[in-house]
Amino acid sequence: MGRVMRVGLWGCGSMGRSLARALMATEEAELVAACDLEPRSAAEVAKEGAAEVVPSAAALLDYPGLDGVMIALPPDLHGTAVAQAAGAGLDIFVEKPMSTTVAGCQEMLAAVQRHGVRLMVGQVLRYYEPYRSIQRWQAEGRFGELYAAAIWRVTDGRRVAGTHWRASHTRSGGYLLEVGVHELDMLRCLMGRPQSVCAVARKVTFHEGEWDDYIALQVRFAGGGAATYEGGAGSHVRRYGFRLYFEGATVLSNAAFDRAALQIYGSGGEAIGVPEPGFLPEHPVEAELRGWLAALRGEAPVPIPGEEGMASVALAEAAYRSAASGEVVAYEI
Repeated sequence: MGRVMRVGLWGCGSMGRSLARALMATEEAELVAACDLEPRSAAEVAKEGAAEVVPSAAALLDYPGLDGVMIALPPDLHGTAVAQAAGAGLDIFVEKPMSTTVAGCQEMLAAVQRHGVRLMVGQVLRYYEPYRSIQRWQAEGRFGELYAAAIWRVTDGRRVAGTHWRASHTRSGGYLLEVGVHELDMLRCLMGRPQSVCAVARKVTFHEGEWDDYIALQVRFAGGGAATYEGGAGSHVRRYGFRLYFEGATVLSNAAFDRAALQIYGSGGEAIGVPEPGFLPEHPVEAELRGWLAALRGEAPVPIPGEEGMASVALAEAAYRSAASGEVVAYEI
């Protein structure tokens, strides 16, 4: 490990606190400064990391000796924050979704390119098991070509207060960007570049917020594969699972984050055990931040650059257009 990085945190809500703890757990960086509109939130995070609370974003970006800044603000604020951090010459980690629009992503990319800084987007699902191992098995060619996939993630919108920024479509990007962007990003990782999307969505009266109660996508991919995604905040019970159809096996789970729930069936219908070396033990948020810190030290490229974050926002944006128009929409990035 090289020099310990000095990092600032902009946004000290639940996700900011998670990032701060994971950053410290890597032992590759120290949290030196924290900023939030709620001083008490900043103070709580700063106390855990022995960091200094700074009174403003400007003070944070001007903090002496910073190597990078983590941005964990509501998504509608990401663009302005990234532009300001880039202007200060700081490398940036920004939480998902990168922006609520493709246009916003493009402005962020222009800012980091103009100032010559690095940007990583926190699409952390890539580091969660069993997804992380499935991607590894796919790269190794364990089961042959992946030709179709289905992911579903439904939740109870009553758990999110209608006045909270997450419940606002404008502020959070709606269900597909606040929640589903994880799975849309994973479908892109597994299936390649999307070609077109057909979507339907319904919002009834189940909960106060603006999230769709039901939204479903059918996606065609440029490589010939197909996938479905089902989500929404109108379920009385949370459910999260997937099915992946490889040439030589079907990989499925009815509880995506439960490693024990993963099932693999071979071409003869026989159950197959998890390939060695099995699941990786590293904490997913720590893993993504280790990748970012390695990029800050110049040891590796940024694992999930802004172009990747924009590509997943583009898939969600195309799905929203399809749901509104009732037509198949081309993927344009």
